[in-house]
This record gives sequence, C-alpha cells and structure tokens, in this order.
Amino acid sequence: MKIVSKSAALILVLLISSMPLAAQQTGQQMQQQQMRQHQEMQDMMQRMNQIMERTQAMTQDMNRRMEQAQNEQMRNQFQMMHRFGEQMSMTLGNMKNAAERCDLMLQNREMMQNRDMRQDMENMQKHLSEMTERMEEAVQTMERMTTRLREHQQ
Repeated sequence: MKIVSKSAALILVLLISSMPLAAQQTGQQMQQQQMRQHQEMQDMMQRMNQIMERTQAMTQDMNRRMEQAQNEQMRNQFQMMHRFGEQMSMTLGNMKNAAERCDLMLQNREMMQNRDMRQDMENMQKHLSEMTERMEEAVQTMERMTTRLREHQQ
C-alpha cells in the first residue's frame, strides 16, 4: 500500500509542478500570438495607408482635370470621379480607424483570455483583411476608370 501511495504522491507532485510550466507556455503562446496579430494589423494599416495615398492622388488629379476641362460633359465626369474618390478615402479612413480599435482590443490580455472573445476578434481581423483586399481591388478599378477618362479627354 505504501508503494501505491508513494507512486500516487510522486505523480501528484509531478502534475502540480508541471502545471505552472504548462500555464507559462500557454501564456507565452498567447503573447506570441498577440505579437503576431499586432504585426499583421500594423501591416494591414500600412497597406490601407498606401491605398489611401493612391486614392487621394487620384482624387486630386480628377479635381485638377475637372477644373481644366473644356466641355461640360468631361467636367461632370471628372467631378463624379473626384467625389467618388473622396468617398473611397473616407471609407478607407473609417476602415483604418476600425483596424486600430481592433488592434487595441487584440492587445488587451483580459479580453483575449476568453476563448470565444479571442476567436471573434480573430474573425474580425480576418474580415478587416478581406475588406482591405476588396478596397485594393476597388481602387484598381478606379484607376482604370480614371485612365479611360484621361484617354477620352485627349
């Protein structure tokens, strides 16, 4: 009987001593995941900044061309593209603000300790990333449209 109780005591000591190590590893894994997510958010926000810069340059070009257009039809077309570009810039700005808030929430340890909250936030990050890709595609479409308008003007 003493052998069983010594073995059980040894197993219990091993289990108890390994628990802090497992908790520490889980904490380290969570911290590494948060750092990775933070870097992904920073990369996404940098991409949003680049898209915004392209949109703003295009909007300025459309404004300049609108003011220089010789006929009313071209002036109206440039004006529509100018206003559309302004709306796209505002949308990108709102997306960037949302991404910044999401990043802050992802960095909040207390919030991320809850598994369901962590999964929801990871899904939110994924959705923002997908939206950024769609905005990139939309800006590429706008760039093609402005190229056509410029060609039509000449």
